[in-house]
Amino acid sequence: MLRTLGKLTIRNKGMRHYQTLQSLIKSSPYTENLKPDPKVPTPGQVTEKLSKIPRQLGENGGFFTYTYPTERKSYRFLSASKRALEDLNLDPINEPKSKYFQDIVSGKEVVKDDKIHPFAMAYAGFQFGNFAGQLGDGRVINLFQVNGKNDREWELQLKGAGKTPYSRFADGNAVLRSSIREFIISEYLNSIGIPTTRALAITALPESKAQRSIVEICAIVCRMSPCWIRIGHFDYCRMIGDRDLLFQLCDYLNNKVLRNEYSKELNEFLENDENLKEFGELTNYDKLFLDIIIKNSKSVSYWHAYGFLNGVLNTDNTSVLGLAIDFGPFAIMDKFDPNYTSNSEDHELRYSFKNTPSAIWFNMIKLAESMAEILGAGPELINDENFKKYGYPNDEAIENAGKRVNKLIRIAGDIFEKIFIEDYLRLICNRLGIKPRENDNAEILTILFETLQITKLEYNKFFTILQEIKLRDDTNFDYDLAASEFLTDDLKLEGKEEEREKIIKELKSFLAVFKLRVEDEMLTDEERFNRCVNYNPKFIPKNWILQEVIDYTDDKLRNNASDEEISLYINKIMKMSENPFDKSKWGNELKELENKWISDVDDSKLMLQCSCSS
Repeated sequence: MLRTLGKLTIRNKGMRHYQTLQSLIKSSPYTENLKPDPKVPTPGQVTEKLSKIPRQLGENGGFFTYTYPTERKSYRFLSASKRALEDLNLDPINEPKSKYFQDIVSGKEVVKDDKIHPFAMAYAGFQFGNFAGQLGDGRVINLFQVNGKNDREWELQLKGAGKTPYSRFADGNAVLRSSIREFIISEYLNSIGIPTTRALAITALPESKAQRSIVEICAIVCRMSPCWIRIGHFDYCRMIGDRDLLFQLCDYLNNKVLRNEYSKELNEFLENDENLKEFGELTNYDKLFLDIIIKNSKSVSYWHAYGFLNGVLNTDNTSVLGLAIDFGPFAIMDKFDPNYTSNSEDHELRYSFKNTPSAIWFNMIKLAESMAEILGAGPELINDENFKKYGYPNDEAIENAGKRVNKLIRIAGDIFEKIFIEDYLRLICNRLGIKPRENDNAEILTILFETLQITKLEYNKFFTILQEIKLRDDTNFDYDLAASEFLTDDLKLEGKEEEREKIIKELKSFLAVFKLRVEDEMLTDEERFNRCVNYNPKFIPKNWILQEVIDYTDDKLRNNASDEEISLYINKIMKMSENPFDKSKWGNELKELENKWISDVDDSKLMLQCSCSS
């Protein structure tokens, strides 16, 4: 085995060529292509007053302010994501041990040169349906962009790295509690196939405390994503009324992020959708708008299929790439309940399970409103220099633009709905091990969700049990025996006879219909199992489990335990979260804890809610 430092490559026993974080070529396309804060146009003009004290940029504002992470008294590196490291083409064993890696992902040291300097993004947003004005990265410091495995681009940033001009009334900190939650859920969602931002590493700041409902230890999560731009960036352009800024943002997304390559679904719509054909020629700005619509619709279908709730779906935490982003009061729904919201402050259920699609669609409408000026221009005006400089030439042009935008929104709404329905059906059928049919939504899925709602069985566990049921091997199929497989230990106790009988009855009705559906498709049990086994995770990081990890880690930090002891629970849950379908990769340590985390628990631990405090 050959291992060298600096800007050389590491070669491990498997002969895979890894790089180091230090050796990765770093760039900053966001700051190179977008307008800076006019008061801090270059890194050389960074001061504490301009870069660390909250302020409004005003109508002449830019997209970012150069700043720097706040220095802390102490740093304790906790853990790094093996999968995130591998996606950056970094050695998952040796790289997290390097001083350079730990210093960068904690904000203890930063990369600075002529082209790279840490910065915070400016954006605005609608929060709970109301416009909140200038928001921005209030505790996030963006670092740089690197190319990882398969030359994929990743932008790295630090959450909890201190105040920025966009902190408003906040303290610039992230607490250990929310940082552990984000670190784990980011990598879990990625592991089950949900488009998401990622978490590379987590560092505790033992001597830095923040006041929430109690005084809590602070932490920093190093996050990574192909792009951190949100719908709120478009809200920001609209807020300050800057057409040049809007063009700049759209051009950056088209040319630098998407590289004018849109989703395959958009290309299929362009070829086959009659409404789009009637609409006429599309500009690249129209395509960008529709691509954002499609990516977000697809993501909502994934969230719905697995019962994931973000908890707060404001425009400032809705990604233009449709990625799950900015994890606060999130949860994975334990039991099927359309009215469930993971946010204890969401009293109107705006971001509940059933309202998630409409919440994202609201954000897409706000995107259309922010882009309206250039969406209305069409191919006739979009490249006209007079239009770019002065806007529409007359009232007739404005009226025509309004008609064009409204028509495009109607088409976008149809596309959003179609994508969501089709992808949701496909994903649920994948979890059932059957091939989607046009009438499944009205038939088998309706019965499935009625059964789940009435029986109140665990949502995701239902699918893992169902995939093991032998529906075809026995001509004298025992419905009572099969239905009993779904019962929790609690339901098997004395005194639960009436409830148990009701649940068994519902399950038998579902199994009868599902068995016919499987037989009609002529599926063997083995074929069905092989279809769905990689869609039904054996582990779910439920809120009560995350809280156990938080409590353990917090206690060990406060008692100044060893690094190995402090990180024990985090590393265990990360093995399970990064390999949720494969128990053989969960390690041999803490088996009793592992079994506890995948076992049935009392209802008091399920369907929990969190506040927005983080």
